[in-house]
Amino acid sequence: MGKKNLSTMKLIEFIGFILAAVGFCLPLTKGKVFGSNGGSGLNFIKNIFDRGASFQEIMALLIFVFAVAGILIMVLKDVKLYGFICAAGGIVCGVLFYLKSIGVFDSGVAKGAAKFASKVGGAVAAPGVGIYLLCIGFVLALVGSLLRKK
Repeated sequence: MGKKNLSTMKLIEFIGFILAAVGFCLPLTKGKVFGSNGGSGLNFIKNIFDRGASFQEIMALLIFVFAVAGILIMVLKDVKLYGFICAAGGIVCGVLFYLKSIGVFDSGVAKGAAKFASKVGGAVAAPGVGIYLLCIGFVLALVGSLLRKK
């Protein structure tokens, strides 16, 4: 068997997906909004089985699926386009999750835009270490997938 060449950008992309998956499992907030002491993304997935799936639970599940799929793609198949799709999909689902959590989709478009503008500075709860790792991980994975050669 030949040696597998791991370029710097592939390594950055792989580390990004790992950070995103780990960040999803850590507490996302410091407040009591998502759970008793701030919940991890796994609490949202657990809620799917407990009380049914809402938009936020589906987005949380997709964020985790994109992170794990990115890791598996890097290990098994290693196709640049698939890695890009996983990183971009995780970012899009994260943005939709955040917009739903601050109530942008609950009212009309004009009211939603005003609500979003007033809440951008102060999120629903103080961010925890998990949300930082999640964001950094998906951005690293996106940059790595865009800048790698093959």
